[in-house]
Amino acid sequence: MSTIKHHHIRFRNAPAAGGVNDWTASLRTCKGITNISIDTEKNDLFAEYDLKICKEEDVERCMLDIGFVLEDSVMERIKRGWIHFTEENEQSEFKHKGASCCDISEIEEKRKRD
Repeated sequence: MSTIKHHHIRFRNAPAAGGVNDWTASLRTCKGITNISIDTEKNDLFAEYDLKICKEEDVERCMLDIGFVLEDSVMERIKRGWIHFTEENEQSEFKHKGASCCDISEIEEKRKRD
């Protein structure tokens, strides 16, 4: 499984101060980000990052810190939530050296005890 992730993050508003080069430089200082591209015409940020170091949620937090306002449509919130959920599970798998997030035998044993 590759640890490099590629995601597009939609934003509603870009920061009032600075420009694309400034924002890109600020975001590149966030740990784990390997590539950033910002399209202000489409309100789209492309982020490439190493999941062993950071998650999309961390990229979003960095965006908010420099003044971006994330797109808050229902579909975008669902998409981001799903990505947060799956990346949390993937990081958990890294920590447990490939063990799946749901051990069926463990769940069955717990159900028998309850």
